[in-house]
Amino acid sequence: MKPVKRHQNILLDRLTYIAGIALPFLTLPQAYTILIDKQTEGVSLFTWSFYLFASVLFAAFGIYHKEKLLMLTYIPFTFVEAAIVLGLIIY
Repeated sequence: MKPVKRHQNILLDRLTYIAGIALPFLTLPQAYTILIDKQTEGVSLFTWSFYLFASVLFAAFGIYHKEKLLMLTYIPFTFVEAAIVLGLIIY
């Protein structure tokens, strides 16, 4: 397989970082609905707990391997998902 030249990866790199930054923010409406509106109907504690578990693993992996994109995405995700799980447990 022919290696991809660095300049061909620039667009993909930028889009990936944009998505990595955006994803935790796109989860905030769910957190708002649970924590502020106290509406948890139809939201799975099991699912969000697994998301939290996976985010902790990916964040730890990113920190251990010094992968900036994983850290940038999953450290904020961990906090948002923890808030959702906590809200599901409380409400």
